[in-house]
Amino acid sequence: MSKLTYFIISLVLLTACNGNPGKTDTQPDSVNYKTYHNDRYDYTVEYPDFLIPQGEADSGDGQKFISEDQKIQLIVYYEFKDDPTKDGEPPSVEKAYAEDLAFITGVLSKKLEDNHYIIKYKVDNMLHTDYTVFNDRYFTIRFEYPEEENDRMEGVIEHVINSFRLEVLDYNANAQNGNASSGEPEDLFPAFIEGFLNDCYWGKNFSSLLKNNDKTLATYIDSKMDVRRYHAPGTVTKLATRAENFGFTEYDDYDLKPMHDGEIILEYINDGGSPEDLIYTNSNVVYYVAIEKVPELLVNMETFETKPVKTAYPNAKLMAVYLPDRYLNPRGFYFINTPNGWKLAFVDDSFGGA
Repeated sequence: MSKLTYFIISLVLLTACNGNPGKTDTQPDSVNYKTYHNDRYDYTVEYPDFLIPQGEADSGDGQKFISEDQKIQLIVYYEFKDDPTKDGEPPSVEKAYAEDLAFITGVLSKKLEDNHYIIKYKVDNMLHTDYTVFNDRYFTIRFEYPEEENDRMEGVIEHVINSFRLEVLDYNANAQNGNASSGEPEDLFPAFIEGFLNDCYWGKNFSSLLKNNDKTLATYIDSKMDVRRYHAPGTVTKLATRAENFGFTEYDDYDLKPMHDGEIILEYINDGGSPEDLIYTNSNVVYYVAIEKVPELLVNMETFETKPVKTAYPNAKLMAVYLPDRYLNPRGFYFINTPNGWKLAFVDDSFGGA
């Protein structure tokens, strides 16, 4: 055997043992990672650099990442889940896990832990791996990839899941200092409400903004508790969540866009009177007042027993703002002072009910 022949054979063997000419960038040991931070819900996760960010969803809850050949997808997002039996509070991890499994076919593996669960399933020739974690609210990391990429993706999926971080706000620590911002909450509220009205009320239809998950309105909503809506479809007031479309129907007003014709007057209600007794003929007047709690819900028609409505911040200050609807009935907006400042917590459209 010639020296040249020996050299070529040795080179081929060396390549076969130590290298893989078909190796792609999706293999775990060749992947670099970048960081995605979600401002609205304040979470961070790493994603592989072979996936291209597609831009945040209009709701600001997360983002999709897709490979250049469109075969591999990663979606990371806040997932709203509520339990109607618990006044709209999130369901237990066990219940959320069971509900997700009920809608998934082709399950290959599943695992439930104390605060998270993972479900792997197959749809046609595509594998899906869903990781859902609970920390006061639910977040989901979802991978979709061809079946032949399974071995290569396992390490990537594990890395992404382990990289997920959520900034947890310590409300009690902030509450000891009075507010997340400097100054007393009540002193800061008039300036806040002017900004809210300019962004989400004057010249706009608020019901449409709420119903359609408007991005600007979302900045005025606390991610930990979202917003709920009182409405009166009959004789009893109900409280609807986002999952229930806030109780809106096709007959609700999606056309009225209130305007003011001069300087806005913020008038504080001192006498503790009913919102329905106020005069709403002057479009420039905005009534507001500090409240101890939001309206309770009727649970027994015979005894008129009610139950309180819980919030994510039970000791936080509350403010109510009253504005007229199309029929000059008051429409309530209840704001709560969170660690991130004042946020809209409830909308009250029940005053003009039956």
